[in-house]
Amino acid sequence: MVIYLPKKNKYIIKVILLIIVISLVIGGNYLFNYLKYNNKEEVDIAVLQQENDILRDEIKSLKKIESLDNSYVIARVILRDIHNFYNEIIINVGSNKVNVGDPVINEEGLVGIISEVNKSEANVKLLSSNLSLSVKVDDTYGNLKGKKVDLLDKYSELKVGDIITTSGLTNIPGGIYVGKIKKVKMDENNLGKELEVELVDNQDLIYVGVLSSLK
Repeated sequence: MVIYLPKKNKYIIKVILLIIVISLVIGGNYLFNYLKYNNKEEVDIAVLQQENDILRDEIKSLKKIESLDNSYVIARVILRDIHNFYNEIIINVGSNKVNVGDPVINEEGLVGIISEVNKSEANVKLLSSNLSLSVKVDDTYGNLKGKKVDLLDKYSELKVGDIITTSGLTNIPGGIYVGKIKKVKMDENNLGKELEVELVDNQDLIYVGVLSSLK
């Protein structure tokens, strides 16, 4: 069954449909703009909050480093490659203030050694890399590489939680905190002891101190 509408009625229906379409478009644009601007405000607020958090972290880190004695040169971390995160950082002090071999610390202890210097910046090799360092626990000496210490006296009485420091047998001053013992075991040849070490946390390095040999 087919229903035929008069031309006048057809015209009225078209007008009604056109009004509905226009209303939907206007309403849709209003809703889009409303959501758009509200989202923008929310994003702006989130970004500002994030920036404030970053600034607070920087100020907190700087205050901790500034609390060290005056023998340390304060430096800011300017580059830390995510693909080389635990191996190296770059700091914003150069050859007029620091030298290759200078120890680098945070508020807890030693985090690395300067490996390269130019006029405006320096590369720091982190302890969490394959850096080799002479250390000691009480009166027992060993060699740190990565998160392990070996060449320790097999008869030494070492235990989990004991403090590990720099040995003072190299050009790096002794007594700088490096970490603590996490596990003790004999080496595979039963000639000495090996340690697993919990190093100084270097995850959130913003400001560091350099014990400069140029001073």
